[in-house]
Amino acid sequence: MKRFSPCLFGLVSILLVGSGPGLAQSGQLKDPPPAGNVSSVASASPADDKRSAAELYEEAKTYLDKKFGQFNKLHMPFDQRIADKIKQEQRDLAARYAAQLAGRNSLGGKDLYYLGLLYTLAGNPDGALEAMRGFLAGNVKASGEVAQDARVVVVIQTAKKGLLPEAESRLAEYSRNQPQEVGDRFVLENSVAAAYFRTNDFEHAATHAREMLAAAKLAAEHKKDPETRDDMLAQAGNLLSEAYLRLGKSDDARAMMQELRRLALSLPSGNLYRKATRRLLTFAPSTDLLSVADATPSPPHELPNIGAREWIGRQPIKLSDLRGSVVLLDFWADWCEPCHVMFPKLQKWHQIYKDKGLVIIGVTNYYGHAEGRMLTPAEELGYLRDFKKKFHLPYGFAVADSNENDSNYGVVSIPTTFLIDRRGAVRFISIGVGDAEIATLNEMIKKLIDEPVEKAAAGTR
Repeated sequence: MKRFSPCLFGLVSILLVGSGPGLAQSGQLKDPPPAGNVSSVASASPADDKRSAAELYEEAKTYLDKKFGQFNKLHMPFDQRIADKIKQEQRDLAARYAAQLAGRNSLGGKDLYYLGLLYTLAGNPDGALEAMRGFLAGNVKASGEVAQDARVVVVIQTAKKGLLPEAESRLAEYSRNQPQEVGDRFVLENSVAAAYFRTNDFEHAATHAREMLAAAKLAAEHKKDPETRDDMLAQAGNLLSEAYLRLGKSDDARAMMQELRRLALSLPSGNLYRKATRRLLTFAPSTDLLSVADATPSPPHELPNIGAREWIGRQPIKLSDLRGSVVLLDFWADWCEPCHVMFPKLQKWHQIYKDKGLVIIGVTNYYGHAEGRMLTPAEELGYLRDFKKKFHLPYGFAVADSNENDSNYGVVSIPTTFLIDRRGAVRFISIGVGDAEIATLNEMIKKLIDEPVEKAAAGTR
Protein backbone atom coordinates (compact mmCIF):
# COMPACT_ATOMS: atom_id res chain seq x y z
CA MET A 1 0.00 0.00 0.00
CA LYS A 2 1.33 3.40 -0.92
CA ARG A 3 1.89 5.55 2.15
CA PHE A 4 1.46 9.25 2.70
CA SER A 5 4.85 10.90 2.33
CA PRO A 6 5.65 14.21 4.00
CA CYS A 7 7.44 15.35 0.81
CA LEU A 8 9.78 17.63 2.75
CA PHE A 9 11.98 19.73 0.49
CA GLY A 10 15.05 21.81 1.10
CA LEU A 11 14.65 25.57 0.91
CA VAL A 12 15.59 25.71 -2.79
CA SER A 13 13.06 23.00 -3.64
CA ILE A 14 10.31 24.85 -1.76
CA LEU A 15 11.15 28.00 -3.69
CA LEU A 16 10.99 26.17 -7.03
CA VAL A 17 7.97 23.99 -6.27
CA GLY A 18 5.97 26.39 -4.14
CA SER A 19 6.49 29.67 -5.94
CA GLY A 20 4.85 28.81 -9.24
CA PRO A 21 7.11 29.35 -12.26
CA GLY A 22 10.27 27.41 -12.99
CA LEU A 23 13.72 28.88 -13.18
CA ALA A 24 13.57 29.74 -16.84
CA GLN A 25 10.28 31.62 -16.52
CA SER A 26 9.67 35.22 -15.52
CA GLY A 27 6.04 35.08 -14.34
CA GLN A 28 5.02 35.54 -10.71
CA LEU A 29 2.14 34.33 -8.62
CA LYS A 30 -1.02 36.29 -9.26
CA ASP A 31 -1.43 39.22 -6.84
CA PRO A 32 0.64 37.95 -3.89
CA PRO A 33 0.18 40.05 -0.74
CA PRO A 34 3.20 42.30 -0.14
CA ALA A 35 5.47 41.82 2.85
CA GLY A 36 4.29 43.70 5.87
CA ASN A 37 0.66 43.78 4.75
CA VAL A 38 -1.66 42.20 7.30
CA SER A 39 -4.29 40.46 5.18
CA SER A 40 -7.69 39.31 6.30
CA VAL A 41 -6.37 35.83 7.03
CA ALA A 42 -4.69 37.25 10.14
CA SER A 43 -8.04 37.22 11.90
CA ALA A 44 -7.95 33.43 11.74
CA SER A 45 -4.95 33.46 14.12
CA PRO A 46 -5.34 34.26 17.80
CA ALA A 47 -4.55 37.95 18.34
CA ASP A 48 -2.77 37.17 21.59
CA ASP A 49 -0.51 34.43 20.14
CA LYS A 50 2.80 35.34 21.70
CA ARG A 51 4.86 32.53 20.23
CA SER A 52 8.17 33.46 18.66
CA ALA A 53 8.68 33.70 14.92
CA ALA A 54 10.79 30.52 15.09
CA GLU A 55 8.02 28.61 16.85
CA LEU A 56 5.40 29.70 14.34
CA TYR A 57 7.60 28.63 11.43
CA GLU A 58 8.42 25.29 13.06
CA GLU A 59 4.72 24.48 13.44
CA ALA A 60 3.98 25.35 9.82
CA LYS A 61 7.03 23.48 8.54
CA THR A 62 6.18 20.25 10.39
CA TYR A 63 2.47 20.34 9.56
CA LEU A 64 2.80 17.77 6.75
CA ASP A 65 4.91 15.44 8.90
CA LYS A 66 2.32 15.37 11.64
CA LYS A 67 -0.73 14.99 9.41
CA PHE A 68 0.73 12.34 7.15
CA GLY A 69 2.14 10.52 10.17
CA GLN A 70 -1.35 10.31 11.64
CA PHE A 71 -2.76 8.88 8.43
CA ASN A 72 -0.01 6.29 8.20
CA LYS A 73 -0.57 5.18 11.80
CA LEU A 74 -4.21 4.59 10.89
CA HIS A 75 -3.05 2.62 7.79
CA MET A 76 -5.10 4.87 5.57
CA PRO A 77 -4.56 4.23 1.83
CA PHE A 78 -2.96 7.05 -0.09
CA ASP A 79 -5.41 9.51 -1.63
CA GLN A 80 -4.02 12.29 -3.82
CA ARG A 81 -6.97 14.55 -3.08
CA ILE A 82 -6.36 14.29 0.65
CA ALA A 83 -2.63 14.86 0.16
CA ASP A 84 -3.29 17.99 -1.91
CA LYS A 85 -5.77 19.24 0.69
CA ILE A 86 -3.24 18.82 3.51
CA LYS A 87 -0.56 20.63 1.49
CA GLN A 88 -2.97 23.51 0.90
CA GLU A 89 -3.74 23.58 4.61
CA GLN A 90 -0.01 23.92 5.27
CA ARG A 91 0.25 26.83 2.83
CA ASP A 92 -2.77 28.50 4.46
CA LEU A 93 -1.31 28.02 7.92
CA ALA A 94 2.01 29.52 6.83
CA ALA A 95 0.18 32.47 5.26
CA ARG A 96 -1.79 33.11 8.50
CA TYR A 97 1.35 33.00 10.63
CA ALA A 98 3.20 35.25 8.16
CA ALA A 99 0.39 37.79 8.31
CA GLN A 100 0.38 37.60 12.10
CA LEU A 101 4.13 38.17 12.26
CA ALA A 102 4.01 41.03 9.76
CA GLY A 103 1.40 42.76 11.94
CA ARG A 104 3.60 42.95 15.00
CA ASN A 105 4.99 46.35 15.92
CA SER A 106 8.64 45.40 15.55
CA LEU A 107 10.51 42.44 14.16
CA GLY A 108 14.06 42.07 15.35
CA GLY A 109 16.92 39.61 15.09
CA LYS A 110 15.91 36.57 13.06
CA ASP A 111 12.19 37.43 13.00
CA LEU A 112 12.37 38.70 9.41
CA TYR A 113 14.24 35.55 8.43
CA TYR A 114 11.45 33.34 9.77
CA LEU A 115 8.89 35.61 8.18
CA GLY A 116 10.66 35.06 4.86
CA LEU A 117 10.56 31.30 5.38
CA LEU A 118 6.85 31.44 6.19
CA TYR A 119 6.17 33.45 3.04
CA THR A 120 8.20 30.91 1.08
CA LEU A 121 6.21 28.03 2.56
CA ALA A 122 2.98 29.90 1.79
CA GLY A 123 3.93 30.34 -1.86
CA ASN A 124 4.32 34.13 -1.61
CA PRO A 125 7.61 34.91 -3.42
CA ASP A 126 7.26 38.69 -3.18
CA GLY A 127 6.73 38.53 0.55
CA ALA A 128 9.68 36.16 0.95
CA LEU A 129 11.94 38.46 -1.06
CA GLU A 130 11.09 41.59 0.92
CA ALA A 131 11.45 39.82 4.27
CA MET A 132 14.85 38.34 3.40
CA ARG A 133 16.03 41.67 2.01
CA GLY A 134 15.07 43.26 5.31
CA PHE A 135 16.83 40.57 7.30
CA LEU A 136 20.10 40.91 5.37
CA ALA A 137 19.99 44.70 5.49
CA GLY A 138 19.43 44.72 9.24
CA ASN A 139 21.92 41.94 10.00
CA VAL A 140 24.94 42.76 7.85
CA LYS A 141 27.17 40.51 9.96
CA ALA A 142 24.82 37.54 9.76
CA SER A 143 26.64 34.32 8.89
CA GLY A 144 26.16 30.61 8.63
CA GLU A 145 23.13 28.73 7.40
CA VAL A 146 20.63 31.46 8.21
CA ALA A 147 22.43 34.10 6.12
CA GLN A 148 22.98 31.63 3.27
CA ASP A 149 19.28 30.71 3.25
CA ALA A 150 18.34 34.36 3.02
CA ARG A 151 20.75 34.88 0.12
CA VAL A 152 19.28 31.86 -1.68
CA VAL A 153 15.80 33.38 -1.53
CA VAL A 154 17.01 36.78 -2.71
CA VAL A 155 19.06 35.38 -5.61
CA ILE A 156 16.25 33.21 -6.95
CA GLN A 157 13.51 35.81 -6.64
CA THR A 158 15.52 38.78 -7.94
CA ALA A 159 16.69 36.67 -10.89
CA LYS A 160 13.08 35.85 -11.71
CA LYS A 161 12.24 39.54 -11.62
CA GLY A 162 15.22 40.46 -13.80
CA LEU A 163 16.91 42.43 -11.00
CA LEU A 164 20.28 41.09 -12.06
CA PRO A 165 22.70 43.46 -10.25
CA GLU A 166 21.11 42.49 -6.94
CA ALA A 167 21.02 38.80 -7.90
CA GLU A 168 24.72 38.95 -8.86
CA SER A 169 25.66 40.69 -5.62
CA ARG A 170 23.90 38.21 -3.36
CA LEU A 171 25.18 35.26 -5.40
CA ALA A 172 28.73 36.55 -4.94
CA GLU A 173 28.10 36.75 -1.17
CA TYR A 174 26.75 33.21 -1.18
CA SER A 175 29.86 32.03 -3.05
CA ARG A 176 32.19 33.62 -0.49
CA ASN A 177 30.47 32.16 2.55
CA GLN A 178 29.67 28.81 4.12
CA PRO A 179 27.91 26.48 4.37
CA GLN A 180 27.22 25.76 0.73
CA GLU A 181 25.14 22.90 -0.63
CA VAL A 182 26.32 21.91 -4.07
CA GLY A 183 22.77 21.42 -5.33
CA ASP A 184 21.82 24.92 -4.15
CA ARG A 185 24.79 26.45 -5.94
CA PHE A 186 23.70 24.68 -9.11
CA VAL A 187 20.18 26.10 -8.86
CA LEU A 188 21.38 29.62 -8.08
CA GLU A 189 23.71 29.69 -11.08
CA ASN A 190 20.90 28.28 -13.21
CA SER A 191 18.54 31.02 -12.00
CA VAL A 192 20.92 33.81 -12.94
CA ALA A 193 21.97 32.20 -16.24
CA ALA A 194 18.31 31.81 -17.25
CA ALA A 195 17.66 35.45 -16.39
CA TYR A 196 20.52 36.57 -18.64
CA PHE A 197 19.13 34.39 -21.44
CA ARG A 198 15.85 36.29 -21.17
CA THR A 199 17.74 39.54 -21.74
CA ASN A 200 19.82 38.07 -24.60
CA ASP A 201 23.01 38.70 -22.62
CA PHE A 202 24.70 35.46 -23.63
CA GLU A 203 28.17 36.37 -22.37
CA HIS A 204 26.93 36.59 -18.79
CA ALA A 205 24.66 33.59 -19.35
CA ALA A 206 27.69 31.53 -20.43
CA THR A 207 29.64 32.65 -17.35
CA HIS A 208 26.94 31.37 -15.01
CA ALA A 209 26.31 28.24 -17.08
CA ARG A 210 30.01 27.37 -16.66
CA GLU A 211 29.65 27.75 -12.89
CA MET A 212 26.51 25.66 -13.10
CA LEU A 213 28.44 22.91 -14.89
CA ALA A 214 31.23 23.10 -12.31
CA ALA A 215 28.64 22.66 -9.54
CA ALA A 216 27.15 19.66 -11.39
CA LYS A 217 30.59 18.05 -11.68
CA LEU A 218 31.20 18.64 -7.97
CA ALA A 219 27.84 17.05 -7.22
CA ALA A 220 28.93 14.02 -9.27
CA GLU A 221 32.05 13.72 -7.10
CA HIS A 222 29.85 13.85 -4.01
CA LYS A 223 28.04 10.71 -5.18
CA LYS A 224 24.70 12.26 -6.04
CA ASP A 225 22.22 9.58 -7.06
CA PRO A 226 22.97 8.70 -10.70
CA GLU A 227 19.71 9.97 -12.19
CA THR A 228 19.95 13.37 -10.47
CA ARG A 229 23.65 13.58 -11.30
CA ASP A 230 23.04 12.93 -15.00
CA ASP A 231 20.15 15.39 -15.15
CA MET A 232 22.27 18.13 -13.57
CA LEU A 233 25.22 17.55 -15.91
CA ALA A 234 23.01 17.39 -19.00
CA GLN A 235 21.03 20.48 -18.04
CA ALA A 236 24.21 22.49 -17.46
CA GLY A 237 25.75 21.19 -20.68
CA ASN A 238 22.67 22.08 -22.71
CA LEU A 239 22.53 25.59 -21.28
CA LEU A 240 26.23 26.27 -21.77
CA SER A 241 26.29 24.87 -25.30
CA GLU A 242 23.29 27.02 -26.20
CA ALA A 243 25.03 30.12 -24.84
CA TYR A 244 28.12 29.31 -26.91
CA LEU A 245 26.01 28.82 -30.03
CA ARG A 246 24.22 32.15 -29.50
CA LEU A 247 27.67 33.76 -29.25
CA GLY A 248 28.80 32.14 -32.50
CA LYS A 249 31.25 29.85 -30.67
CA SER A 250 30.19 26.57 -32.26
CA ASP A 251 33.62 24.98 -31.72
CA ASP A 252 33.39 25.69 -27.98
CA ALA A 253 29.89 24.21 -27.88
CA ARG A 254 31.07 21.07 -29.68
CA ALA A 255 34.15 20.69 -27.47
CA MET A 256 32.10 21.10 -24.31
CA MET A 257 29.60 18.39 -25.29
CA GLN A 258 32.46 16.07 -26.24
CA GLU A 259 33.89 16.68 -22.78
CA LEU A 260 30.55 15.67 -21.30
CA ARG A 261 30.58 12.47 -23.38
CA ARG A 262 34.08 11.66 -22.08
CA LEU A 263 32.83 12.24 -18.55
CA ALA A 264 29.96 9.83 -19.23
CA LEU A 265 32.48 7.17 -20.24
CA SER A 266 34.54 7.65 -17.10
CA LEU A 267 31.62 7.67 -14.63
CA PRO A 268 30.32 5.44 -16.38
CA SER A 269 26.78 6.47 -17.38
CA GLY A 270 24.83 5.28 -20.39
CA ASN A 271 22.13 7.82 -19.58
CA LEU A 272 24.47 10.84 -19.66
CA TYR A 273 26.25 9.49 -22.76
CA ARG A 274 22.91 9.28 -24.58
CA LYS A 275 21.82 12.76 -23.48
CA ALA A 276 25.13 14.40 -24.42
CA THR A 277 25.36 12.59 -27.76
CA ARG A 278 21.83 13.52 -28.78
CA ARG A 279 22.41 17.14 -27.84
CA LEU A 280 25.70 17.25 -29.77
CA LEU A 281 24.11 15.85 -32.91
CA THR A 282 21.37 18.49 -32.89
CA PHE A 283 23.86 21.25 -33.73
CA ALA A 284 26.90 19.33 -35.02
CA PRO A 285 25.58 16.26 -36.89
CA SER A 286 28.88 15.62 -38.69
CA THR A 287 30.90 15.27 -35.48
CA ASP A 288 33.26 12.30 -35.25
CA LEU A 289 31.59 10.53 -32.33
CA LEU A 290 34.45 8.05 -31.93
CA SER A 291 37.07 10.70 -31.28
CA VAL A 292 36.36 10.54 -27.54
CA ALA A 293 37.32 6.85 -27.55
CA ASP A 294 40.99 7.80 -27.92
CA ALA A 295 40.96 10.06 -24.85
CA THR A 296 41.15 7.29 -22.25
CA PRO A 297 42.07 7.91 -18.61
CA SER A 298 45.58 6.77 -17.65
CA PRO A 299 45.32 4.81 -15.51
CA PRO A 300 41.52 4.32 -15.50
CA HIS A 301 39.69 4.27 -12.19
CA GLU A 302 38.11 1.07 -10.92
CA LEU A 303 34.75 0.32 -12.53
CA PRO A 304 31.81 -0.92 -10.45
CA ASN A 305 31.79 -4.70 -10.34
CA ILE A 306 28.78 -6.50 -11.75
CA GLY A 307 26.65 -7.71 -8.88
CA ALA A 308 24.77 -10.97 -9.42
CA ARG A 309 22.60 -13.29 -7.37
CA GLU A 310 23.32 -16.05 -9.90
CA TRP A 311 25.66 -16.62 -12.84
CA ILE A 312 24.59 -18.69 -15.83
CA GLY A 313 27.14 -20.22 -18.18
CA ARG A 314 30.25 -18.93 -16.43
CA GLN A 315 31.90 -18.66 -13.01
CA PRO A 316 31.45 -15.47 -10.97
CA ILE A 317 34.14 -12.94 -11.84
CA LYS A 318 35.22 -9.40 -11.03
CA LEU A 319 35.95 -6.91 -13.79
CA SER A 320 39.39 -6.34 -12.31
CA ASP A 321 40.15 -10.02 -13.01
CA LEU A 322 39.52 -9.37 -16.71
CA ARG A 323 42.31 -6.81 -17.19
CA GLY A 324 44.08 -7.66 -20.42
CA SER A 325 40.78 -8.67 -22.06
CA VAL A 326 38.31 -6.54 -23.99
CA VAL A 327 35.00 -6.79 -22.11
CA LEU A 328 31.55 -6.23 -23.57
CA LEU A 329 28.76 -5.76 -21.00
CA ASP A 330 25.34 -6.24 -22.60
CA PHE A 331 22.45 -5.00 -20.43
CA TRP A 332 19.35 -6.85 -21.58
CA ALA A 333 16.09 -8.60 -20.58
CA ASP A 334 14.36 -11.67 -21.96
CA TRP A 335 11.16 -9.68 -22.65
CA CYS A 336 13.02 -6.97 -24.61
CA GLU A 337 12.52 -7.50 -28.36
CA PRO A 338 15.36 -5.13 -29.42
CA CYS A 339 17.63 -7.15 -27.13
CA HIS A 340 16.81 -10.23 -29.22
CA VAL A 341 17.97 -8.35 -32.32
CA MET A 342 21.40 -8.07 -30.70
CA PHE A 343 21.81 -11.80 -30.15
CA PRO A 344 23.10 -12.73 -33.64
CA LYS A 345 25.61 -9.88 -33.47
CA LEU A 346 26.85 -10.96 -30.07
CA GLN A 347 27.13 -14.57 -31.25
CA LYS A 348 29.17 -13.44 -34.24
CA TRP A 349 31.52 -11.25 -32.21
CA HIS A 350 32.03 -14.02 -29.68
CA GLN A 351 33.02 -16.47 -32.41
CA ILE A 352 35.37 -14.07 -34.19
CA TYR A 353 37.12 -12.52 -31.19
CA LYS A 354 36.89 -14.97 -28.27
CA ASP A 355 40.42 -16.22 -28.91
CA LYS A 356 41.71 -12.65 -29.32
CA GLY A 357 40.64 -11.50 -25.88
CA LEU A 358 36.94 -10.57 -26.12
CA VAL A 359 34.78 -11.50 -23.11
CA ILE A 360 31.02 -10.92 -23.34
CA ILE A 361 28.86 -10.83 -20.22
CA GLY A 362 25.09 -10.49 -20.42
CA VAL A 363 23.70 -8.46 -17.51
CA THR A 364 20.05 -8.91 -16.60
CA ASN A 365 17.73 -8.91 -13.57
CA TYR A 366 15.08 -11.05 -11.99
CA TYR A 367 11.76 -9.58 -13.15
CA GLY A 368 9.36 -12.13 -11.63
CA HIS A 369 7.63 -12.96 -14.90
CA ALA A 370 8.21 -14.33 -18.38
CA GLU A 371 5.96 -14.86 -21.39
CA GLY A 372 2.90 -13.61 -19.52
CA ARG A 373 3.19 -15.73 -16.40
CA MET A 374 4.49 -15.02 -12.92
CA LEU A 375 7.62 -16.87 -11.83
CA THR A 376 9.40 -17.51 -8.56
CA PRO A 377 13.14 -16.71 -8.55
CA ALA A 378 13.95 -20.40 -8.90
CA GLU A 379 11.51 -20.77 -11.81
CA GLU A 380 12.87 -17.65 -13.49
CA LEU A 381 16.44 -18.89 -13.14
CA GLY A 382 15.42 -22.13 -14.86
CA TYR A 383 13.66 -20.14 -17.55
CA LEU A 384 16.82 -18.08 -18.20
CA ARG A 385 18.94 -21.23 -18.46
CA ASP A 386 16.53 -22.61 -21.06
CA PHE A 387 16.44 -19.22 -22.78
CA LYS A 388 20.22 -19.28 -23.16
CA LYS A 389 20.08 -22.69 -24.80
CA LYS A 390 17.12 -21.79 -27.00
CA PHE A 391 18.90 -18.78 -28.51
CA HIS A 392 22.31 -20.50 -28.61
CA LEU A 393 24.01 -17.76 -26.64
CA PRO A 394 27.62 -18.83 -26.07
CA TYR A 395 28.54 -16.29 -23.39
CA GLY A 396 27.65 -16.11 -19.69
CA PHE A 397 24.92 -14.15 -17.88
CA ALA A 398 24.94 -12.27 -14.60
CA VAL A 399 21.46 -12.26 -13.02
CA ALA A 400 20.91 -9.58 -10.37
CA ASP A 401 18.12 -9.32 -7.81
CA SER A 402 18.20 -5.51 -7.65
CA ASN A 403 18.71 -2.50 -9.94
CA GLU A 404 22.17 -1.81 -8.55
CA ASN A 405 23.98 -2.66 -11.80
CA ASP A 406 21.62 -0.42 -13.79
CA SER A 407 22.21 2.40 -11.32
CA ASN A 408 25.99 1.97 -11.25
CA TYR A 409 26.19 2.14 -15.05
CA GLY A 410 23.43 4.71 -15.66
CA VAL A 411 21.29 2.29 -17.66
CA VAL A 412 17.80 3.65 -18.29
CA SER A 413 16.95 1.74 -21.47
CA ILE A 414 17.92 -1.60 -22.98
CA PRO A 415 19.79 -2.87 -24.77
CA THR A 416 22.73 -0.79 -23.57
CA THR A 417 26.26 -2.01 -24.20
CA PHE A 418 29.51 -0.96 -22.54
CA LEU A 419 32.81 -1.73 -24.24
CA ILE A 420 35.78 -1.87 -21.85
CA ASP A 421 39.37 -1.89 -23.06
CA ARG A 422 42.21 -4.09 -21.86
CA ARG A 423 43.18 -1.53 -19.21
CA GLY A 424 39.70 -1.52 -17.66
CA ALA A 425 38.44 1.79 -19.11
CA VAL A 426 35.03 2.22 -20.75
CA ARG A 427 35.78 3.34 -24.29
CA PHE A 428 32.36 3.17 -25.94
CA ILE A 429 28.68 3.00 -24.98
CA SER A 430 26.08 1.76 -27.44
CA ILE A 431 22.35 2.29 -26.88
CA GLY A 432 19.74 0.60 -29.04
CA VAL A 433 20.04 -1.56 -32.13
CA GLY A 434 20.06 0.90 -35.03
CA ASP A 435 22.18 -0.08 -38.02
CA ALA A 436 24.59 2.82 -37.49
CA GLU A 437 24.88 2.02 -33.78
CA ILE A 438 25.66 -1.66 -34.45
CA ALA A 439 28.18 -0.78 -37.15
CA THR A 440 29.98 1.63 -34.83
CA LEU A 441 30.04 -0.92 -32.03
CA ASN A 442 31.51 -3.48 -34.43
CA GLU A 443 34.19 -0.97 -35.44
CA MET A 444 35.04 -0.23 -31.82
CA ILE A 445 35.34 -3.92 -30.89
CA LYS A 446 37.83 -4.43 -33.69
CA LYS A 447 39.74 -1.28 -32.68
CA LEU A 448 40.11 -2.40 -29.05
CA ILE A 449 40.98 -5.98 -30.00
CA ASP A 450 43.77 -4.64 -32.23
CA GLU A 451 45.26 -2.49 -29.48
CA PRO A 452 48.38 -4.26 -28.20
CA VAL A 453 48.25 -6.01 -24.85
CA GLU A 454 51.56 -4.34 -23.91
CA LYS A 455 49.92 -0.91 -24.15
CA ALA A 456 47.14 -2.03 -21.87
CA ALA A 457 49.58 -3.39 -19.29
CA ALA A 458 51.61 -0.19 -19.36
CA GLY A 459 48.51 1.91 -18.84
CA THR A 460 47.48 -0.22 -15.86
CA ARG A 461 50.85 0.19 -14.20
